[in-house]
Formats: sequence, structure tokens, C-alpha cells
Amino acid sequence: MRVLIADDSPLFVERVTAVLADLREVEVVGFAGTVPEAACAVRSLNPDVMILDIEMPGGSGIDVLDGIPRSQMRPVVIVLTNHGSPQYRRKCLERGAHFFLDKAADFEKLPALLHGLNREASK
Repeated sequence: MRVLIADDSPLFVERVTAVLADLREVEVVGFAGTVPEAACAVRSLNPDVMILDIEMPGGSGIDVLDGIPRSQMRPVVIVLTNHGSPQYRRKCLERGAHFFLDKAADFEKLPALLHGLNREASK
């Protein structure tokens, strides 16, 4: 499973990368620290999964969701953010995110979620 990480915090990206390194089925194919970088990377790298923060330089993760062409094979988008309010959750899911996780409360769920996605893709 090819994963793109879009988050502007180098420490958080390092933490996510360390967790994903323990998952044999996951290959991190790219990183993006700004909204324009994320929009470009999702089109050029064609990942299976995108881990996306909401607040990044150059816009928001919601802008990235809106910019993924509907005609393109869309990645599974996991919004992983510090902005875990119901309004952000609703907006992200309406715009095409598949999962919405709060960094503080749900981070530990990420490996199991990715493992489950890989298992579903293997069927």
C-alpha cells in the first residue's frame, strides 16, 4: 500500500513515518508540507492512501480534498488533525475524506486502520 503523508510538522511526520515503518504492507511514497505540494503530490504519486492534515501553509487540507479530480482514482484519505471538532469532521467527510482522526485522541488507531485497509484491498 502506497502512502502519502501531507503535514507541515516535521516532528509529526517523523512520528507517523516511524509508526508506518513497522507495517510491512506500507510504503511511504512521498511527503508534502504545504497545500500546493500536497495537491501536486496526490496527482503525481497516485498513492493508495493519503494521510492529510487540515492546517497547512498555503490553504487547508479541505482545499486538497476539493482539488482531487473526481475522474482520478481517488486515494483513501485519512484526515489526521488537531482540529477534531464536529464541524471539521463533517466538512472533511462531505468533501471526500474516508476517515477523520484527531491527532491527540486517535493517533494510536492509525496502524490498525491501515492494516484493515490493506486487508480489504487484498480481497
